[in-house]
Amino acid sequence: MKDSDATLIANALRSNTTLRTLRLNENNITKVGKESLRLVLFDESSLNAVADSNHICTVDLGWKAFDVYNSHEQGQINRCRKIYSLLSSRNATMSNVQHFGNIDLKILPIMLEAVQKYAKNVNFLEVKPLSIVYEVMRKWDKALTCTGAGNIIET
Repeated sequence: MKDSDATLIANALRSNTTLRTLRLNENNITKVGKESLRLVLFDESSLNAVADSNHICTVDLGWKAFDVYNSHEQGQINRCRKIYSLLSSRNATMSNVQHFGNIDLKILPIMLEAVQKYAKNVNFLEVKPLSIVYEVMRKWDKALTCTGAGNIIET
């Protein structure tokens, strides 16, 4: 198996909803093919890219870094972990807001859930969860209120 095969597999994994484990070790896949597979599992170029990554399949390439992306059996948990990882790494430079240009307000609850759930489980001791929440909330310049039904309304 070569890089071109890995790229084809990566493209197929974009729409995968059933395959949980893929073992591709001991093949002729170089850094180029590995990067194609890594990007489908965790593309940290934007929050939308993270959200659209594959969250259920683990890929064994004999390279340990691939094992952590989708280590939980529930895809939603893997998705939240990845979102938190991206938010916390950007928070070190307070650069989250500049990346929020086209982020839909609907992703806000997912971002806040990720911060709440995974702040205590990730070794980013220098990143305070409240700092991430503050930075996320800065994006929207209008005050937000929640109704009793849980709907978000701009005021």
